[in-house]
Amino acid sequence: MFPIQTASGIGDALFFAPFVLLGIAILGFGAVAVYLDHKKEMALIESGQYADADRDSRAWILGGGLLLLALGLGNVVSSFLSGGSGAVGEGITAVFVGLAALAYYFYKRRAAATTAVV
Repeated sequence: MFPIQTASGIGDALFFAPFVLLGIAILGFGAVAVYLDHKKEMALIESGQYADADRDSRAWILGGGLLLLALGLGNVVSSFLSGGSGAVGEGITAVFVGLAALAYYFYKRRAAATTAVV
């Protein structure tokens, strides 16, 4: 096994290579997602169905709710794992705000589905 601090610097390169590859993979995934969305929109424009494609205005609520739920749960779990005496701080508030946003999203989705059917 290589020590991390070597004279040639190869140990440092081997240590940081997975992090660099992970960053490249994340950027590549984002680029592919943007490219595929662009191709979808161009196909809708060419077929004349672009005006029919309805964007969901509640998408930011779903994303925000999931983000707050994840951050809050992470904070609560880290508090308990670090030996906290049950005081979870603002983590529990973020959990409940995230759950409220998710409940709002699903309520609005159900309401939109029932009005579209009627």
